[in-house]
Amino acid sequence: MNTQLLRLAAIATAASLAVVPIKAIAGMANKAASHPPQSAKLTLAQNSEEQTRTRVYEKANPAAVTIRAGNSSGSGFIVSRDGLIVTNAHVVEDAPATVTVILADGRRLPAKVIGFGNKGLDLAALKIPNQNNLPTVPLAPLNSVKVGQSVYAIGTPFGEYEHTFTTGVVSRFDRQGLIQHNADIQQGNSGGRYLILRHK
Repeated sequence: MNTQLLRLAAIATAASLAVVPIKAIAGMANKAASHPPQSAKLTLAQNSEEQTRTRVYEKANPAAVTIRAGNSSGSGFIVSRDGLIVTNAHVVEDAPATVTVILADGRRLPAKVIGFGNKGLDLAALKIPNQNNLPTVPLAPLNSVKVGQSVYAIGTPFGEYEHTFTTGVVSRFDRQGLIQHNADIQQGNSGGRYLILRHK
């Protein structure tokens, strides 16, 4: 197994917020229509958040993968169209040099373990050979993630419940620059938790 060291940024992609128009109710004064009651604003905000979550899942889920590594399993995501995958090191640390990756569309492909994060960082990289058109999520620019931004985790808990979706926010950065967040990471979701998306 190649133990080349990796330096990987947090995963991020942009999710634009939906603008839900407020339709005036027939017979209501123009002023009232342009200043809806607080309950209507709350409903629109909730709908907008729900729509954003749905779009994020639809966009990111095709790039989320399940990793079968001997007797263990975990999650990961594709970051390049030619098959580079990021996951947690503990998912593949005791795995053979080649593992099985299950794509969102059900395809099962072999992938090679090509490297691990340096200084004990719980990151690893896999590579699916002979690919050139896989779905991806992009890596975030360095230092672009901020406290309060939304976090979405897609993974396969227990190696069985494929492509579950949880949400949270970036809550802090530790002194080493690692990102802490409160998105639920269900058992078996390892690798999917680095799917951090930010609003524009």
